Amino acid sequence: MSRPVPSRLPDDAALQQLHAQAVSQLSPATLARLRAARHASQRPRHHGWWLATAASLVVALGLGISFTAHPPLAPPVQVAATLADDSDALLDENPDMYVWLGATDLAME
Repeated sequence: MSRPVPSRLPDDAALQQLHAQAVSQLSPATLARLRAARHASQRPRHHGWWLATAASLVVALGLGISFTAHPPLAPPVQVAATLADDSDALLDENPDMYVWLGATDLAME
């Protein structure tokens, strides 16, 4: 039958020996299935990249055509309303404000 596996394997040689022992106990049909599965997983899969590239190309072309067929409209020009200049009233000095600031500690903060 098989020998017991030691509790501690000292190096790679022991692991290689155990692997060789395990492989020798497999049937040829199982080995063939494992070999086929290993080779199937190593095949390059380029179809996913081609699909992503083609999809991005189609989207880019669609956007380019839609922008050339229907260019975006320029924003409407806004006419500046001429209103009376009320900024003079805002800039008038109020002496009471300075008296209030001097009476409180807010001016020093």
